[in-house]
Amino acid sequence: MPLKSTKRTLRRCMHKLVREKKLDHITIAEICEAAGIGRRTFYRYYTDKYVLFEDMYIHYYFNKLELDENSGLYDIYSGLIRQMYDEKELFSHTIKSKGQNGFWELLTKLIYPKINATLTSDPKIDEMKGFYIRRDIEISLHLIELWINRGYDWSPDEMCEYIRFCNAIHGKWEYQLAMKRPPDPYSFDSFKKDEW
Repeated sequence: MPLKSTKRTLRRCMHKLVREKKLDHITIAEICEAAGIGRRTFYRYYTDKYVLFEDMYIHYYFNKLELDENSGLYDIYSGLIRQMYDEKELFSHTIKSKGQNGFWELLTKLIYPKINATLTSDPKIDEMKGFYIRRDIEISLHLIELWINRGYDWSPDEMCEYIRFCNAIHGKWEYQLAMKRPPDPYSFDSFKKDEW
């Protein structure tokens, strides 16, 4: 099989398998059997299943997000959430893959530079900026995981709005605590009406 054809077949097989089971439970042997190739051929193209998954995810999903240089954080989340809603089986399996080589790490790797590019740079805060960007991505992924585990009980638009609310509230609390001010009372309704 030529290079492009083999890679396309492997991506397609990974896509099918990850709809059926968690990424961590998929084996190289299963991928090879589904693709009709030997292990040596697999390793000619990918170092492990996680690199194949990353290639599949970027090719089938991330590159299809309609993002440009003006896209902000919530444009990214909106696109991701819509994809997750449309591909419930696949993402209910992948969202559970955390840690090194997991889906969370992959999303962080893909989202981080896009967010970082939209923020100002200051030598005194740049060291900490990376930490806060990663923390905000992790918080959002936790909220998305809860939504998926509840069976996608909100529409994608409602979920995006909820993530914006949680991040805004968290940011405001952080500011108030840093400035030694008591935290304001908040509600989702007051946030939606921009009354806080």
